[in-house]
Amino acid sequence: MSAEKLIKAQAKEKLKHGGWAKALFALAILVIVYMLVECVALLGSYTIDVIEPNKTVEFIIEVAGGSLAMIVALLLSPVVLGFFRMFYSGDKEYSMDDVLYYFSSAKHYTKAIKFVLSFILRMFLPTLLYSIPPIAWYLANYFFNDNRQMELWSNAIFVLLIIFAILFTLRHSIRYFVSILLLCENEFESTSYYFKTSKQIMKRHEKDVVKLFWSFIGWILLSITGLPALYTIPYFTQALCLSGKWLVELSRNGQNL
Repeated sequence: MSAEKLIKAQAKEKLKHGGWAKALFALAILVIVYMLVECVALLGSYTIDVIEPNKTVEFIIEVAGGSLAMIVALLLSPVVLGFFRMFYSGDKEYSMDDVLYYFSSAKHYTKAIKFVLSFILRMFLPTLLYSIPPIAWYLANYFFNDNRQMELWSNAIFVLLIIFAILFTLRHSIRYFVSILLLCENEFESTSYYFKTSKQIMKRHEKDVVKLFWSFIGWILLSITGLPALYTIPYFTQALCLSGKWLVELSRNGQNL
């Protein structure tokens, strides 16, 4: 049996004993957080519809609305770390306390925010570079197209540029794959420790994580339709956490580093 199949089998077993109901409830908390951020982002569009500004003011409102949404997303981001903490737990049953763990005290919340900010700073430059082509294409159409509507071929190019930007960004982020799991395991290390250790571990195991990801590609694509995501997200998250735990143990045993 391949490593990917073994991890996926273990993930199913952990979900069975951990409790699907708790996994879905934790997912519901993530969805609520996403909806709150989305509502903040939509405030900009609502304002534009009400005042009907010119192009320049409309662009400023969109940027301001997007910035506000990002701030709200940052403030609520510890719930994502808590979500991984629950699935990374070695207990047979999931604990809902883990999902909101980083909101339980100012110390935990500060640690989580520092971790998220550190991750953002490490990803900012590469993400910005990969995002330049789709952003430039969008702005060119926005300001130089009188109809303010991209044609079919222009939309297709825009989508392709976004896909390439996402793929290259994900490719870069893999080096920090284990960092969030190291935080869940031991929150008393420095923030830089998690990222440095993750990079060291992933030097030899990047392909293993990519293989695991691609083994889920069918489920991920199916989840676009909506309902299958209720199965895929907990299943995928649990598999990632088990894979990360395995890689951390290998590194501690001095293997493949």
